Amino acid sequence: MSLHAVYVNYWSLLDPLCQSQSLPVVRALVARGRRMGLVTFEQDRWSAGPAEESRLRRALGEEGILWTPLRYHKRPAMLSTVFDITRGIARCRRLARTHGVRLFHGRGTVAAAIAGTAARLGGARFLNDADGPLSQEYVDAGVWRAGSMTHRLTRWVEARLLRTADAVAVLTERRRVEVRGLTREDPVVLPCAVDVQSFAPVPESRETVRRELDLRGVVFVYAGKAGGWYLTDAMLDFVGAAAEALGETSLLVLTTEDPETFAKAAGARGLRHAVRSASRDEVPRYLSSADAGLSFVLPSPSKAACSPVKNGEYLACGLPIVTTAGIGDYSGLVARRRVGVVVESLDRPGYGAAARTLGDLLVDPLLAGRCRETARAEVGLSEVVIPRYEDLYRRLLGDP
Repeated sequence: MSLHAVYVNYWSLLDPLCQSQSLPVVRALVARGRRMGLVTFEQDRWSAGPAEESRLRRALGEEGILWTPLRYHKRPAMLSTVFDITRGIARCRRLARTHGVRLFHGRGTVAAAIAGTAARLGGARFLNDADGPLSQEYVDAGVWRAGSMTHRLTRWVEARLLRTADAVAVLTERRRVEVRGLTREDPVVLPCAVDVQSFAPVPESRETVRRELDLRGVVFVYAGKAGGWYLTDAMLDFVGAAAEALGETSLLVLTTEDPETFAKAAGARGLRHAVRSASRDEVPRYLSSADAGLSFVLPSPSKAACSPVKNGEYLACGLPIVTTAGIGDYSGLVARRRVGVVVESLDRPGYGAAARTLGDLLVDPLLAGRCRETARAEVGLSEVVIPRYEDLYRRLLGDP
């Protein structure tokens, strides 16, 4: 079977990011006549096991997707990534020889390095789905030292991938403006998408979940991890400070990490809280119990390219967003669309001002509908993101 394109990402197939951002795009392209391959790097935490992996391979094959899982390596740092890139290039070259691949599509820096090299070696086209600049993200998070060899090498690779790609996609308008002079053609903005059909309010869950978890007053929800780029302490301090403006507050955390990380920190502040691990299908039920979604991300240079998946999911479930400043396009979006508030300063005056603005929003009977419409119009999977991918593929490959 010949393949029009191979989509490469550095996520596992069952990783929620692959399930929400990559696999739906591949499926949509197949439904529109493209013959697609998908390369993933499987981590232990998302491992399906041999039997389930075989079943998934058959199921995807029946859909028309040729799935190639490779093992992800974490240690030793950097060397393991180089090994994964080398192995990924070799596998993509094999796919090119066997299936006549015409386009390699890489999502994120590591996957783009694989896709770009495979495309160049095989005479195929290259779509750089760039996400954010990994080199700057790791410096901002304190993982790498600015100016270190690793930082400089990664930054050089990213610049080369932008220059050599036949097309470039980025997550935000702010990032598009940053890189437009470095690319052959104007980049396309493809934000992290939300399926507004799957993520929708579940009205009956508002009271049932609150009773089940003993949540009272204004309920804030946070879906995600602790630490790193996520300002856990500032977020919890905001919830505590918000009580002065809004009255009683509660916090619901949805995470795949150790629940004690959040429970201890919330308990130390005297916050009423509940921490749960929820499958993707369960998340809308929990979000529907809340009044607002929290998205406290470290304001830093790399976050101009940030498009938090959680924000689209909050909006799709009718929740306004409480976000820090300077985070991709969302900080401007919530103010322009009146679907949330921006915490301008991470201190008690800043928390109080944001909470009072949120209080005014929460009494607006049109707020939930406005949030849903914003999700659909700005980051909707079927409404915005897939049509833009289709246009990119048509430009690169012609009609299917």
